[in-house]
Amino acid sequence: MTRGIGEHALVNELLPDWLAVVFGVLTQLGDIWFLSLLLASLFLLDTPSRSGVAFVGGAWFAGLGLYRGLKELLAWPRPTAMPLDPEALPGVVETIYELTAFAGGYGFPSGHATSTTIVYVGLASVLTVSTARRRYAAAGTVVALVCLARIVLGLHYLVDVVAGVTLALTLLFGVRALADHRSLDRATVAFAVAIPLAGFYFVTSGAELEAVLILAASLAGLVGWRRYDSTRMA
Repeated sequence: MTRGIGEHALVNELLPDWLAVVFGVLTQLGDIWFLSLLLASLFLLDTPSRSGVAFVGGAWFAGLGLYRGLKELLAWPRPTAMPLDPEALPGVVETIYELTAFAGGYGFPSGHATSTTIVYVGLASVLTVSTARRRYAAAGTVVALVCLARIVLGLHYLVDVVAGVTLALTLLFGVRALADHRSLDRATVAFAVAIPLAGFYFVTSGAELEAVLILAASLAGLVGWRRYDSTRMA
């Protein structure tokens, strides 16, 4: 069974191969290393949005556990063919492409689409810079670019990234609604939700190291945030 609708053939027909390296760089906006650095930097800034950034971080941990658990449960493969040919690129550019544009594991749902949506849309909802309309427009642009990059690079089908975005929005606003309904701290609820979802990934993966790390990070995030919040409120 294929999940494709001809999107990779269209990419191959419309886009030149040299664009592969551009999309390889763009996809880094949704990589774990970049999102971790972004959230850590924003949290360390002494701003009124620190609790909001913590909420986004907790929601992201929840998303990591959820989409990775679903990948293991469904075990739907990635596309087998690359629409753009890296061998057509100059040597140095091909090396950059190979360092940024390859991925292993299963393909559904898209982890980059899930993570990017949670983090950038989440930050748009909690930061105070500029206007809300501009923040959401910027977030939507980044999400669209990363999702497009995953398709162009042949790492996902369209349905994979659509599922990732849908999953992320449901989780992000679901956690926020739960916290607001019960008048609870959003960051606390986000980290609390992340723990069982990390456990879900732990079970479906057969206790892989990455699952253990996400579970440990979720627990540490909850304990650390509660300790910080209680100190701040004292």
